[in-house]
Amino acid sequence: MDPDQLDPWSDSAFQLKTRETAYFLWEQDGKPEGKEQEYWFAALERGLRERDCDKKLAQTTMTDTEQTFER
Repeated sequence: MDPDQLDPWSDSAFQLKTRETAYFLWEQDGKPEGKEQEYWFAALERGLRERDCDKKLAQTTMTDTEQTFER
């Protein structure tokens, strides 16, 4: 497996989305001081979970498509 696929920070779009999500969450909570890391880690977790779900969904869709063509 390509090492870049394991490292989310090699993907600039992922980095940007994490920063934007963290800022959005922080802003929605009234911009509390001293909580920046908390929001950054929450955004990172969301992004990683979303990416994992997308990967699983793509695998499931491919498997379903393959089964459809085998019938």
